[in-house]
Amino acid sequence: MARVSRKKKKVAPLLGCYVLKIGLYVRLSNENNGGMTDISVKTQLAYLKRFVKKLENARIVDVFIDNGQTGTNFNRPEWQRLMEAARRKEINCIVVKDLSRFARSYIDAGDYLERIFPELGVRLIAINDSYDSYNILFPEKDILASFRNLANDYYSKDISRKVLSAFETKKNKGEYIGSKAPYGYVLIDNHFVVDPPAAAVVKRIFDMRMAGMSFGKIARQLNEEGVASPSRYAGEHGYRKYKNGRVILWQAQAVSRIVYNQTYAGDLIVGKFNKSIYSNVPNGKLKKEQWKIIENAHERIVEREIFQIINETGEKNRKEWQESQETAVSHENVLKDILVCGNCGHKIRRHKSTKKGKPKYYYSCDSGQRYADVECCPFSIVEHKVHELILQQIRIQIELAIEMETFLLKIKEDCLMSRENRDRKEALGRIQGDLNRYLYLKSGIYEDMRNGVLTQEEYLILKEKYAERIKQLQKEYEEKDKELKEYKTYISSENRWVQAFLGFRDANILTREMAETLLEKVELYDDRRIHIIFKFRDDYEHLSSGLERKVKAYGVSGI
Repeated sequence: MARVSRKKKKVAPLLGCYVLKIGLYVRLSNENNGGMTDISVKTQLAYLKRFVKKLENARIVDVFIDNGQTGTNFNRPEWQRLMEAARRKEINCIVVKDLSRFARSYIDAGDYLERIFPELGVRLIAINDSYDSYNILFPEKDILASFRNLANDYYSKDISRKVLSAFETKKNKGEYIGSKAPYGYVLIDNHFVVDPPAAAVVKRIFDMRMAGMSFGKIARQLNEEGVASPSRYAGEHGYRKYKNGRVILWQAQAVSRIVYNQTYAGDLIVGKFNKSIYSNVPNGKLKKEQWKIIENAHERIVEREIFQIINETGEKNRKEWQESQETAVSHENVLKDILVCGNCGHKIRRHKSTKKGKPKYYYSCDSGQRYADVECCPFSIVEHKVHELILQQIRIQIELAIEMETFLLKIKEDCLMSRENRDRKEALGRIQGDLNRYLYLKSGIYEDMRNGVLTQEEYLILKEKYAERIKQLQKEYEEKDKELKEYKTYISSENRWVQAFLGFRDANILTREMAETLLEKVELYDDRRIHIIFKFRDDYEHLSSGLERKVKAYGVSGI
């Protein structure tokens, strides 16, 4: 008698048996800079969809694309979104082209395959590597998967070393490895060549600065004369990135960047930023002492002596300003990136003025002065007045949240919450029971046909009938399951809107934490009106409509 293996084979959980909720994951390596190559995003996606079509009881829930992202870690926007969907049980299967699209780090990949995916009940399928974490589509090959990940790890390191070595060779030759030259130059064969029209503007800016003009005054004069700003000039000369630059005017910051850029004295500056394709060292700007400066690498636009005089004066002014800031009391910009102009939609800036040694902060919109196509009258309003208006509206929301919490507790005491929760679970259970029954019936009709119980025609009719009913039940199950989850999330005292606002019930001033937690956007108008868009609006709507239905159904009062 043949021996029977006692080794247990991994199988999908019950729900996975009848429906695979698939998330397709596509990644294009950042050594390609997010460009479209032969292993393009479109190619990968089409390949994955063709594979999924061959699977039974499977549907694609969503597509997740990380274009230009390294595979050496999992700090990728779409991967993080994919994991959130897995934690919410929206997907239970991830399909990738091969394991290198999933990861190139041996250690991190192993952690997902051996710990995270099993805990979440997520199945991983890598088509080209014939890998299926449930060992259903392909035979078990965990060891091979690990070795492939290790090979990918070494490949990623090797690519990084080769690319950085090539960059270093170009730098040592005095070649520029960027894609665009600074304003005043054009890039020819990786070298800066003077662009006469723009270079004349650069020379003039240095002359005006030597005459004592401020950056702001220089910018205003250039705008009044209709001189094209660097962004507008680049757009007019075919740079696609700056195709909308025609509306951007000269700014004080743009003038400042030109005046302090050593490139105009004929020097090439390389190594300003740390960049490695493989390493996990954060990318960022290096200290000036770490830069590599190649003197006289190209034709200068201004004399070195002029550049040095202006920069020495600027360095002196910077040190004086820094010393004054050390004695000043810092005041956080509470509404940074939240406050916008209600008239033009641009972000509103905060400014500081000092009178008799006391700082005063105010918000103003000056977009009409910065963009040629924006018609917005400049206005300003003192910071504390804006804070007071916002705080008033937040307190109204807090009072409403307190009332909601009280009513939710009353419902809980009356056992209405548990009754409705039980009804929803029972309805979900009935659908699941019907679904399992039809799956069982469908699985048996083929044997009935082979045994002569059913004719081929009867088999085909029943197969189509059961498949249609299974599809209907799957849809009903997903809808009811979603309703149950929403009910648990929204119609309870754990509602995010309730919890968020109750967390600041004792607040007397507007803080940065409060603004980031509660405010999505605040629109400020020139007539001093404000319009607030709060976060958790959907949570509030779900709670409000749910309570209204409950009052009608059970006759509860008190809100």
